[in-house]
Amino acid sequence: QAILQVRCVICVRPPGFRCLERMLRAVAPSALKAVRCSAAPAGRLRGLALASSMCSVDGLRGAGRARGAFTPSAGPDAPKAEGAAQAALPRWPAGWHDHLQYHFFFEGLFVQARVFLTPSLEEHSVWIFDHSVGRVEELLNSPERLQQSGADCLELTGSRLQIKDGEGGGALQLKSASGEMELQVRFKNRHVYSWLPAGQGNDAVIHRPDLELTLDYKGRTLKGRGYSKRYYGAYGPQWGYRFIQSSMLSDNKFLWTADATFRLGDGEAKYNYFKLLDGESGKLVQADSKDTYQQDCVGYAEIDGQRYAATVTPLGEWMHDYKAGDTNSRMQLRYCKVEVSLPGGAAPLVGYALNERCFGVL
Repeated sequence: QAILQVRCVICVRPPGFRCLERMLRAVAPSALKAVRCSAAPAGRLRGLALASSMCSVDGLRGAGRARGAFTPSAGPDAPKAEGAAQAALPRWPAGWHDHLQYHFFFEGLFVQARVFLTPSLEEHSVWIFDHSVGRVEELLNSPERLQQSGADCLELTGSRLQIKDGEGGGALQLKSASGEMELQVRFKNRHVYSWLPAGQGNDAVIHRPDLELTLDYKGRTLKGRGYSKRYYGAYGPQWGYRFIQSSMLSDNKFLWTADATFRLGDGEAKYNYFKLLDGESGKLVQADSKDTYQQDCVGYAEIDGQRYAATVTPLGEWMHDYKAGDTNSRMQLRYCKVEVSLPGGAAPLVGYALNERCFGVL
């Protein structure tokens, strides 16, 4: 396939990027496969790159065509179900702010990985909670900028971390400081949803609440279930959110719920949701945005007049300040036990969860 590449100087504000993207889609829709905004600190030039390449999930290199276009038309109250076998994440970065995260749950072990980008910084981290140890262990926390390959899906490489997220799933590999393979997780999509977060007219959020996992770590191979989220676009600069996301709970259920506010005082965007997926049937029980909210350790929802509550009990914590240039956001991640109370006297759903909170300036 031919590779089309265009570079030009554009306005540093996100609207300038979106206007140029629309123009290019109008004049060359068949050639435009992905748009990448090379973020730079304020006052410096940014580039726009367009590329067409090949992508699949066979290992970390492949030759299948990625389907990584997510075009939902509504917010969280009307999630769009995507084809799990064809879904591939867009190239990195895809917006002014870009955030990719993975939560991997195994028997006795939790693995968290994320990449976080603003105009002022890009950082990635990996940490684990081993139940036999009883505390969080940070394996990697780096300001190194990961490099996107020529593939038309997300394919990132750094000195220690490599992520490939193509059609149907992918893999994450972490090397030790000496270059040996320390940890590898292979993941496969089951259910994939996208929608437009508050304040976003085009840029999607992509949720995968019930990934199938295989972990290789310290001579062991473990099976598990996990979650991934990717969103990108113009957020903030002031923002704050609370988020609870679960392992596979009893009765094969998966929970994720958020309470957020974006762009305080500048077109304020209030953003709430509560989703409970049946992994077997695919049925999604959800609250209207206006009927769900969170407190410190509890997420509440009212669905069809019935009360739900997800209560977390923290077991370990990872805290980090994303701080450079105009960016100053504190992220608190708590690995927890979780209990979801159900209406009608039904037995509560139990399992583990990540409780994520972040407040500050992007």
